[in-house]
Amino acid sequence: MTEQPDESDLDVLIRTGISDPIAIGLAKSLLEEAGIVFFTMDRNPAARQESGNFLGWWSVRVPRGCEAEAREILQSVEEMK
Repeated sequence: MTEQPDESDLDVLIRTGISDPIAIGLAKSLLEEAGIVFFTMDRNPAARQESGNFLGWWSVRVPRGCEAEAREILQSVEEMK
């Protein structure tokens, strides 16, 4: 499992169009393989409602230094639909 990063390191929130559990699993695996530390957001129904994410799209926090690579990985998963 991914090592839990210091919360101060996770300064970029990326909202995706991914809601399918299989696609989320793939995205997590790809981020882990790339060595990108991340924290999953908005998967809890109450948290989704509070944030306005009613469709359950997956959001993730990553360090700023990994933002471009993380966005590229997530975009590739979104395009697989």
